[in-house]
Amino acid sequence: MTPPSPLPDLTIQEAPRSGDEAREDLAVMLDLAAAMRRSRAHMVGFPVNLDFDYRPLAAYLAVHGNNAGTPYGDSEYHLHSKHFERAVVGFFARLAGVRPEDCFGYLTHGGTESNLFGAWVGRERHPDAVLYASRQAHYSIPKIARLLRMDHEPVAAKPDATLDPDALRHALRRNRGRAALVVATIGTTGQGAVDDLPAIRRALDAAGTKRHHIHCDAAFGGLIAALGPRPRPWNFRDGADSIAVSGHKMIGSPVPCGIVLARPAHVDAVRAPGAAVGTDDDTISGSRDALSPVLLWRELRRLGRRGLRERIHDCVRTADYATERLRGCGAHPVHLPGTNTVLFDAPKPEVSRQWNLLAVDGRAHLIAMPHVTPRHIDRLCAVIAEG
Repeated sequence: MTPPSPLPDLTIQEAPRSGDEAREDLAVMLDLAAAMRRSRAHMVGFPVNLDFDYRPLAAYLAVHGNNAGTPYGDSEYHLHSKHFERAVVGFFARLAGVRPEDCFGYLTHGGTESNLFGAWVGRERHPDAVLYASRQAHYSIPKIARLLRMDHEPVAAKPDATLDPDALRHALRRNRGRAALVVATIGTTGQGAVDDLPAIRRALDAAGTKRHHIHCDAAFGGLIAALGPRPRPWNFRDGADSIAVSGHKMIGSPVPCGIVLARPAHVDAVRAPGAAVGTDDDTISGSRDALSPVLLWRELRRLGRRGLRERIHDCVRTADYATERLRGCGAHPVHLPGTNTVLFDAPKPEVSRQWNLLAVDGRAHLIAMPHVTPRHIDRLCAVIAEG
């Protein structure tokens, strides 16, 4: 989707707007919203779900809700949705293999904040830790290392885009005596590849690195690893100390949001008692929106665990279908089994722009999110076949 051309003058002026001017401004904003909704017809290259409609909850747009501080205690600001937030966190705690009472979690503003929180907890546990992550890890990881002033060791990836445990073991031995904060990517943005969590634990053992914190960046692939047709190790039972999951990717939301989970005993190191309007603060952002918990709770309640599993299986089936159709187009697709990402020869730039495909080194990736159907695939392949 591209903004209308020419763009209207959006400068905020000194004087208030007249009635007619305010109506013109509203028309400009609604035109943009309509264009964004129409873009669903060609949005196949980004890991975001557009199959939702929260307009029945529009009443929340006329109130300021703020889940300030910890989700586990009421603050002196009473317009909040922390009870919904705790219900959403409880769902993800169970999915991650622990009882809700044995898990700390809160809703973040997206995957980067979730990853930052997990790394922050790990750094506070082990102040001398080196941060290790695959070269295929999310772009937020090097930034987080800089923010936390941590030494960062990028680790080579194998041909399947997963972290190379042998390379990790060698890196750990180069830093013998120091703790490790290892970020395991559960679903790379390029191919949906899942780092081998048991192999990471074996590398830590082999290197003799007893002080460590494993953070699983499961923003993209956590739900697929948990509920997809080929479950993969990704959670607390598999050795994670903290986990990031996206809210706007597979579930869907009009604004970016995420969930971060951690072991309660580890969060004690970052908690500030009584710091946030009468309650503890054990979050990054302090003031947090009260809308995302309501939206995610509504969609998860509507779907249930079974419905969410079927949604994920549908996405994987669509990716399987796209692989076959793109192969028929001569686009040389590569699809890791059980994932919803298909890498293929990038089409012409104008086709990539129309279909919201990111092209890198001559390859593009299609991501079968819940709003992407076989009809999208057929239409895309028809355009590619036209040359």
